[in-house]
Amino acid sequence: MSEFFSPAELEVLESIDYRESEVLKISTDLRRRGLAPERVSAILTQAKLRHEAIAKWGPDAGRSLLTRAGLEQSTRRGVADRHAHRFADAGIRTVADLGCGLGADSAALLRAGMTVLSVEIDPETAAAARHNLSRFPGSEIRQGDVMELDPRTLRTQAGHPVEALWLDPARRETTGGTTSRLFDPEAFAPPFSAITRWAATGMPIGVKMGPGMDRSAIPDGAEAEWVSCGGDVVELVLWFNALARPTVRRAATLLSADPLDPEPVAALDAETDFDTEPPEPAGPPLRYLYEPDGAVIRAELVNRLVTASGGHMLDPRIAYVTSDHRVDLLWATGWEIEERLPMGVKQLKKWVRQRGITRLTIKKRGVDVVPEALRAQLLAGTKRSAKGPEATLILTRWETPDGEQRAAFSVRRIA
Repeated sequence: MSEFFSPAELEVLESIDYRESEVLKISTDLRRRGLAPERVSAILTQAKLRHEAIAKWGPDAGRSLLTRAGLEQSTRRGVADRHAHRFADAGIRTVADLGCGLGADSAALLRAGMTVLSVEIDPETAAAARHNLSRFPGSEIRQGDVMELDPRTLRTQAGHPVEALWLDPARRETTGGTTSRLFDPEAFAPPFSAITRWAATGMPIGVKMGPGMDRSAIPDGAEAEWVSCGGDVVELVLWFNALARPTVRRAATLLSADPLDPEPVAALDAETDFDTEPPEPAGPPLRYLYEPDGAVIRAELVNRLVTASGGHMLDPRIAYVTSDHRVDLLWATGWEIEERLPMGVKQLKKWVRQRGITRLTIKKRGVDVVPEALRAQLLAGTKRSAKGPEATLILTRWETPDGEQRAAFSVRRIA
């Protein structure tokens, strides 16, 4: 992409302090300096993307060239550094980043001291990656289709064999300027079947997938690690061969919300396969209600919360655990149940009105409710500026010998 910007235009881009409120002023100034309208638009687009990328990439954003789709899929800097440490800890020195996108993971591998061969099929994205990685002496960018490569025979320009692979398959497609998400792993680029074939050769491989991947599609022998940052599940990484921990089949890694230098919060893992644990007992609601981090849920480690809280599942199909014991856990959110309420809109609206509630948080699991719509109904007629009590409602269901029960719990969050 640096090929698409002249040195003078790159200099202009570096000088822009982007603010949305200043776009018209900046545009007018650039036009007065003799830049054609389409070049002004291209420069402002880059300036806006750089501004947005700061939250993910930190200082690197200010010297990078970006695309909208590439930025959306790119890895946060702190998470990418964790990927690189896994390779470094395995003693790997040369990595091929196949489908490197804008180069966020390649940059992390390079920062960790590895030689990196980065391959990208899209010419514009490859040009952006070349610009973004140009400051690293160990970087090499090739524009081409990874499906035409044999990873076992890949060598760097200096002739060094590639020891391991990193892949972040393209999971988005752009049509008519609109980017949409792909859900079929065989529609990814490269398709997931190609990745599993490469893994079958014994080569160490790390693959970033969407956290919602069907667990039944995770190959035997791969370590599946779900990663959450500040409570938001951001990725599933499949580790193959020498990169997989020998006693871990599924794992949940929780990091703080800092995208640049996250602190480790908690790590849970299990050696057993998916759907092999005996079901946990379920029962009625008790004094406290707990919800594990989303990474813990996806890794099927909710049973750890049952053990830690000394409680039971509220329902076998819903990731709420209830207990009479208060426990403070970094990997679960806990609430004390204050009231059990019927789930009807009329009754809940009366409850809100009687208590003068003006701010309301609604959570739900296992019930067909849109929290935003219900909150609007319950607070209808309440002035936004009104100052009153704040409340949290959790709407859910559970099975009893007499049939399904549903309720809205008024809760108070515990530490």
